[in-house]
Amino acid sequence: MIRMLELIEGPLKALGAARSDADIVRAVGQAAIRFGFRSAYLVDYAARAAAAPRVLDTEPARRAWWSSPLAGDLRPAPRDLARTVGSSGIVRYDAGRFGPGAERLRAACAANDLVDVTAVPIREGGELAGIVGYCGAPQRDPQHELGLQLVAYSAFAHLRAARLSTPEERAVALTPREREVMQLSAAGLTSVEIAAQLGVSARTVNQHVDNVADKLGTRNRAHTVAEIVRRGLL
Repeated sequence: MIRMLELIEGPLKALGAARSDADIVRAVGQAAIRFGFRSAYLVDYAARAAAAPRVLDTEPARRAWWSSPLAGDLRPAPRDLARTVGSSGIVRYDAGRFGPGAERLRAACAANDLVDVTAVPIREGGELAGIVGYCGAPQRDPQHELGLQLVAYSAFAHLRAARLSTPEERAVALTPREREVMQLSAAGLTSVEIAAQLGVSARTVNQHVDNVADKLGTRNRAHTVAEIVRRGLL
């Protein structure tokens, strides 16, 4: 089986070299295809200019739909697709989410390949700051979930900030053990699995992850691995 790290290596490198929103969208689209999806989109709530969030989509034919009215008075906002994410790491939508009276929205989503969506919510400061939606319904593989999150958080990191330019940022260094732990985390191993491989306790593994997060100012493990890859620290 292809390792999860091999699936995301190309997209993460592409994100690291991104110079524009279009580059970021292409990299996310590349990841979507590698994981068996057909397309992807990013919704950036923090970048809203007025009432509507910014949407970046890998499908040119679908981009205008996000800001277009549907039949009648129905005008779905991209945030409607993220309404039920709650505190979950990944949410999977299918046709069952369309209740009575939502026939128009369901038809529009079907026409735009937005019925089956695997959504990765992006949180900043406890708030929902964005979402990356992977479109299609590949066979579910729990081992791939971390990879989808890594790509999503990395994409938003590049949307939020310019590439590293200060000596202080480049000076962040990992200890050999921290690098080893994060390499295994990037490969999809859990703390228990990493602990067994390195001959330490899971608590020690978690402490290494926390130390790296403190150095980088990241919020969770997926964000930490994405930032490490972005900075070329592995």
